[in-house]
Amino acid sequence: MRDVRKLGCTIIVALMALSVSAETKTLTILEVAKKSGQFKTLLAAIDAAGLSDALSAKGPFTVLAPTDKAFSRLSAGTVSELLKKENRQKLISILKYHVLSGELTAQKIVMNGTAATLEGSKVQASFRQGRLNVNDANVLNTDIVAANGVIHVIDKVLIPEQSLDKTAKIKNLIEVAIHKAVPIFNNGQYESSATIYYICAKSLLSLSKAEFKSEVQQDLKHVLDKVAQSKNFLENAWSLRKALDRAYNSLETKVSQPQNQMKRMSPSNNKTDSKLKVLLESKLPEGFPAPGPVNEVVVKKYPAYRAAKVEGSNMTKFSFMKLFGHIKKNNISMTAPVEMAIGKNDGKRRSMAFLYGNTDIGSVGEQPSGVNVIDFPSKIYVSIGIRGEQSTLVIKESISKLEGWLAENKEYSADGEHRLLAYNSPMVEVSKRYWEVQVPIKKSN
Repeated sequence: MRDVRKLGCTIIVALMALSVSAETKTLTILEVAKKSGQFKTLLAAIDAAGLSDALSAKGPFTVLAPTDKAFSRLSAGTVSELLKKENRQKLISILKYHVLSGELTAQKIVMNGTAATLEGSKVQASFRQGRLNVNDANVLNTDIVAANGVIHVIDKVLIPEQSLDKTAKIKNLIEVAIHKAVPIFNNGQYESSATIYYICAKSLLSLSKAEFKSEVQQDLKHVLDKVAQSKNFLENAWSLRKALDRAYNSLETKVSQPQNQMKRMSPSNNKTDSKLKVLLESKLPEGFPAPGPVNEVVVKKYPAYRAAKVEGSNMTKFSFMKLFGHIKKNNISMTAPVEMAIGKNDGKRRSMAFLYGNTDIGSVGEQPSGVNVIDFPSKIYVSIGIRGEQSTLVIKESISKLEGWLAENKEYSADGEHRLLAYNSPMVEVSKRYWEVQVPIKKSN
């Protein structure tokens, strides 16, 4: 089993790796970073900390390099504060936390599970949702080889625990609890999920009274007392999770909330959502209409398109990775959205498909991997856009709204399977994800 896991990680890490030019191999880590143009803040911090000469030395080193965008996600004023002379030691500590001794490829890091940093403590490596992670940062690009080591690009600044103030540590405690409990909850293990949240809430009351207002403390205590008397573990998990969310949001220092959330129970009712621009992480297939609007029923016409599809009664991460492996093997670019057929009555997913950029790519038919490449005809759909987390309940509510529209517009009738179009990956904050529920329609006789 361990050998299979290693092989799987090796394959996916290899897919993530960048091709390395001969020129890159002759440059130092700092020279590669300068040439890239996306590490200006990191380079300024290295210079302010007096570490430029050290990172230009022979090494070898492995650098986990946060992009400028990663630094911009820190609380306002954090970078300028760290660059002050009186905070030099703290800055050095944070930067050293991003440097590993020796030349460690992404494959070595994920196989080892942990890696020691020059700061003295370790970073944790994991593989979640098709991505390599170091602590809670996603690795965007791997194995950029330089003359004195290797660079892995990350999307978040890593902060060693001893550098965190108490408020940040409390937030980190809540985030860890949520990251651990959510997949357990979604697998139906409600008691275990509730237990993790219960321990976290008890810890907050004993460790952090000074950080919380009295009403937050009372809220936590009330929920803890309530769940202690209940054996309804599903309800207990929800009650504790909501109490932790309220405690988290009450803290003054803003830290990004975990992206891995419990499934939300209802769609957004915010009328301003309809004016928000949908974030597109990949290109739309050729001729596809733009996504949107949110919470409005509209009619859309789609051109003929080609897609790689897998079917089954339970669409899982395995289905996604099967399709991902297919497009990588065949050098096909990822597009948005991912398409899923859904049941009219139960709202459950029946299939998953990755759409090709155009109908000239590849060829149709059953593939050795079990993926079926199909050409779909041009169709008209009645559609409603949703912002937030997907859930069966929200899907069923959306189908109900579309059927209500059909009842009012009798010149149209349903013409095929209902579907869900998901435009965003887990890398997008849950509240900003966008998806559409659609019913194919035709003119009635």
